Amino acid sequence: MITIPVITERCAGIDVGKRGLAVAVAVGPADKEAEIKTRWFATTMPALQQLHAWLREEGCTSVAMESTGSWWISVKTEVEADLRITLVCPRKHHPKKGDKTDYRDAMDLAIHHRHGLLTGSFLPPRGIVELRDMTRRRKKLLGNMSSEKNRIQKVLDTAGVKMGNVISDIFGVSGQEILRALLNHTDVKPDELADLSKRRLRNRIPELTEALRDHYLNDHHRWLINQSVEHAQFLDRQVEEAEKKIDRSLEPYRRQYELLQTIPGIKEHTAASILAEIGSDMNQFETADKLCKWARICPGNNRSAGKKPKRAHRAGQQVPAGGLSGGVMGSSSQRRFAFSAKIPAIDEEGKAEGRDGSVPRASANRLGGTETRPAIRGARCCGCGESGKRKTDSISHQPIAQDGGG
Repeated sequence: MITIPVITERCAGIDVGKRGLAVAVAVGPADKEAEIKTRWFATTMPALQQLHAWLREEGCTSVAMESTGSWWISVKTEVEADLRITLVCPRKHHPKKGDKTDYRDAMDLAIHHRHGLLTGSFLPPRGIVELRDMTRRRKKLLGNMSSEKNRIQKVLDTAGVKMGNVISDIFGVSGQEILRALLNHTDVKPDELADLSKRRLRNRIPELTEALRDHYLNDHHRWLINQSVEHAQFLDRQVEEAEKKIDRSLEPYRRQYELLQTIPGIKEHTAASILAEIGSDMNQFETADKLCKWARICPGNNRSAGKKPKRAHRAGQQVPAGGLSGGVMGSSSQRRFAFSAKIPAIDEEGKAEGRDGSVPRASANRLGGTETRPAIRGARCCGCGESGKRKTDSISHQPIAQDGGG
């Protein structure tokens, strides 16, 4: 008979729910079967304080619980001061179907935790948690801003304003000048609108004039566009505030933050996102391979009978994977690095080719709200659509540093 040794003599398992917690405590010497005690607690803060006091009375030194939604966070915050937390992924702890209750789940967690059979998830310190909240908030704000830009483009297409057929980025400097004139004046002529274009786009004034001719932009369309512009301006201010707060929160991790930026393709925003997701202490991950698996950037093993079916990557954290892949794409556009020769580019016929030049990247422009500067910060100097050109600041015409995914 095989006996699994006991690792923790006094521990607890918590089945986390939205309105209640089923808690099981396993106590007893290592050479004997544990005594199981169960209780039910609400999820209010006074009830969590009672839970904490009961665990201390029972002499528990460690607690295991599933990472159910965001409900486990308040439990962790209450008991982490003097108890060791083991956060278990629900996918790795599967109670038997048909024989499942809240108390049974809690008892299974306690018993498995007593024998050291549970693998804990990465729990970053409070400073990293707050930095992670801010970087994810910034990413969400930028996504909302992109949605507003898409709504503006849709309204323009609906109204027959087809300048997007000529200007690759209608939120560049030239596009914003034309859009502002369309919103503020109802009787402006197409050639006058086209004459607002800047630099290289002036070579395409005839095409732009044709795209702006005979449109039917009315007050209803202008109201819709103004709504989106005002919302985007509000989002722009929030992004600026978030970036300032992120920069202040990076002070304790300034050395690691700067070290990440020495990687080709990793710039300020991507480095902050990676640091917020994986933390500054790599002792949390036993090997680099396990870090790659946690970051969801390594394929799974699905080979059976000599065949390997196509499947998605294994489960893991999706947020760092997006930042890392963006950094790789940014580094691939720099010719002096070996990455540019290793990442294939797919041509129009669908054939894989080696990438030998820079790759046009989606603009990370954001709407602003003053007449003295472009409404979209970081916009191109013009929107002529020529690929492979470096972005320049619309005021100084100086090159803007590329950020591989930030």
